[in-house]
Order: sequence, then structure tokens, then C-alpha cells
Amino acid sequence: MSVVLYEKKGRIAYITLNRPEKLNAINDEIVEGLQKAWVDFRDDDDLWVAILAGNGRAFCAGADIAGSRSVKAAPIRPGPPPNVIRATSKALRTAPTAFEVWKPIICALHGYVYGAGTWLALNCDIRVAAEGTKFGIPEVRVSRAVNFAPLVSQYIPMGIASELLLWGDPISAERAYSLGIFNMVVPGEELMPTATKLAEKVCENAPLAVRATKEVMWRGREIPSFEGKMALAETLFPRVTNSEDYKEGVNAFKEKRKPVWKGK
Repeated sequence: MSVVLYEKKGRIAYITLNRPEKLNAINDEIVEGLQKAWVDFRDDDDLWVAILAGNGRAFCAGADIAGSRSVKAAPIRPGPPPNVIRATSKALRTAPTAFEVWKPIICALHGYVYGAGTWLALNCDIRVAAEGTKFGIPEVRVSRAVNFAPLVSQYIPMGIASELLLWGDPISAERAYSLGIFNMVVPGEELMPTATKLAEKVCENAPLAVRATKEVMWRGREIPSFEGKMALAETLFPRVTNSEDYKEGVNAFKEKRKPVWKGK
């Protein structure tokens, strides 16, 4: 069975890590499966939102160093073992932002969300966690450096990022919620129903406007000046205002009815 399940239901794509016997630790197969899923989700005009989740007892326990195919073939060289570098770099190569996926992604978290799993979660737009979820970056506890450490503070306040990265201790779902890392915490049995309801709520809005807004928000973080951020918005927003959906939205507002979006 595939280690990444990919299912389409209406406008929603369900992407599920499916390596429960290894707590969904990221190996080469999961990397390949996620990359294919992100590209298909990005390019399928009928899909408007995705839900990323994990089967078994955990969302993702991190990168699977032992499972990397590069271990035996790696040449001898100074510095960190190549399999460690390769395994930790999986976190960057599995993130939806690496493929410029500007459609919204909701992450349904439970159990352990560690290391590379933390990075995956942070790259999603909305994070819903089950009660009892543990969130952390424990690499330093086993003498591993975190290659995405320079980026963590873009998602989390510097002090909290330092705590997670330098201490290596996980934090509870409730604390992650209080810090704004999680959007909400729900009982375990309500996790996927809640994620689905949130996805359906996204689908009520104009899809082109949602995607343009997400793209401006994410890409704008890399632009230092106000003028540059506004220039990005001015570049992207005409595709929305020139769309059929824009006309539909205006007409629906005037006619006091619910709009029918086409994504065109």
C-alpha cells in the first residue's frame, strides 16, 4: 500500500501519510509521494483546498534517518553523515511551498508532530490538533542540527523558536494553541470532521481570490519593503478582478444571493 494516500472528494483533496508502523517518519517513498500529491493538487483546477493528515498514532515523528537509501552508498567525508543531511533535508523538499502551492492547506495533527513533521505542519495554512498532540523539534537531543532552523522564526516568535530548537522539548497542543501555532484544539474524534468543515468553509469563498491572497501573504514575507509587497499584489490581483468569478461575486452581492464560483 502507498505510504502517501491521495483521495479527491468534491473540491477537497485528502493527503494522508500512511506509514503508521514508523509513526509516519519521512523516508524517500514519502518524499516522492508528497511531491506527486502537491503537484497534482496544485494543477487540478477542480480541487480548491487540501487536508494533510497522518494515519496511526502520530501525524509525523520526523525524518527517518535509518530508512534513507543514501546510507550505504554515501562516500566517506568529514562533517555530518550524508544520510543525516539527506534525511533532514526531506523536510524542505516535502513542504507544499516548495512547489508554490497557493491553494489553502489544512493540517490535521495528532500524536507526535516532531522535526520534519513540524516543518510540514508549519507550511500549512491552518493547523487543527487533537487533544494530547505533542509539537517539537527534538533534533539537538540526539546531536542532530536542524537545517530548517533559520526559517522557523518566520513562523514562530523568536523566543519560542529558540526554546523548541535549543531545548528540544516538545510542547503540548494547548500551549501551541495559546502561542498561535495551532488554530484550534479539539477532541481526537472530532479532528477530521473539524478539518473537513474548515475545508468546506474555504470552498464557500471565491477560489481565485483565495489563492491570490495566499500567494501575496506567503511570498510577501520575503519582500522587505512596503513598496515591494504592494507591487507583488498589483501583479497578482488583476487575474482576480478580470475573472468570471469577480463578476459573479459583484452580481451575487447586488442580487442578495449566494454566489456560484467556477474558479475561472
